[in-house]
Amino acid sequence: MTRALMRLAVAASLLAVAVVLLSKRAPERADVGNGPVFAGLNDRINAIDEVRISGADKGDVVLRRSDDAWRVQQRAGWPADTGKLRDYLLRLALAQRVEAKTANPANYSRLGVADSDGKDARGARLDISGGGEPLALIIGVNNPQGKGSYVRVPDAAQSWLADLDIAPERKAENWLQRDLIDIDPRRIVAVEITPGKGETVTLSRNASNDTQWVLAGLAKGKRPLQAAVDGVDGFLQGLRLEDVAKAEGAPPADALQARFVTADGLTIGLTLWQHDEAPWARFTVQFDETRAMKHASEREAFERAAVQSNADEPVVDAGIATASSRVAQWRSQSEVFARRSDGWQFALSPYKVANLRKPRTAFIEPAK
Repeated sequence: MTRALMRLAVAASLLAVAVVLLSKRAPERADVGNGPVFAGLNDRINAIDEVRISGADKGDVVLRRSDDAWRVQQRAGWPADTGKLRDYLLRLALAQRVEAKTANPANYSRLGVADSDGKDARGARLDISGGGEPLALIIGVNNPQGKGSYVRVPDAAQSWLADLDIAPERKAENWLQRDLIDIDPRRIVAVEITPGKGETVTLSRNASNDTQWVLAGLAKGKRPLQAAVDGVDGFLQGLRLEDVAKAEGAPPADALQARFVTADGLTIGLTLWQHDEAPWARFTVQFDETRAMKHASEREAFERAAVQSNADEPVVDAGIATASSRVAQWRSQSEVFARRSDGWQFALSPYKVANLRKPRTAFIEPAK
């Protein structure tokens, strides 16, 4: 055999050995290679009934589905923000493992993937139940060099970098459904604020949409300060809670009392006090059917007259809501808020509450 043929034979033998070795390694790489963080999660999102977030520093947050509603167990079952929860689960379902990281337990703490009950825990353990076998994942810190979170399946040695930031919110109050009440300021016709100490502030106007507010007891020649009035009559517009708890015991004797009256029959009472550096409030709801019907009848008559004034012939059906249908709608809205607030107290935004805590003098326009 010539020297050239011998080289070819040796090369062929080496190539054959390499092919065998690669073929043996290929299945191993497939088993531990890149893939979804939670395989099949997207197919079972609608069947999930509990999400538990555990952390050594902040305790557990449990979100549980009950009566077709998600509720925050650490807040006595107050409704959870289902949109926020669904967005988070969808993000988890999309997350992919992109890079294998340490498999050495001594290095877990650096990535935040140590067991959540250990002394070196920095991350959070996520447990998902419903729709199949329970799923669990330890989610560590986010990648400081770019996007993504470090993750590890409990009882598995290998940790990974996921391609998305999937660190869960670990405060129970940040999972709450925050919308509380939303009343257009144009509906408000009277506001009364009685502080624990100081003068009562009583504001009123003749009708909704009237821009002229009257401050009771105002000296002749003085006028209400519109900016201060706007902060008060708009208090219930888009009002959101910061935290929530079951109402227990009586509020402090020096709590602020406020009352908001709408032209369409609704009266919202508010008791407000300070606790643990946060303003807390309880609400009462009343609905005056007589006042509501009077307002609804006036609106119906006004709208029909406006339509008729622009028509050449009598208008029989202008698609205008009847007074009784309007009252039914307003009554339903008041009942919804009454059910939502009954038996609860709410931490509110200090910025929003500051408008109610102004002294009476702050509602008077300064002399020019």
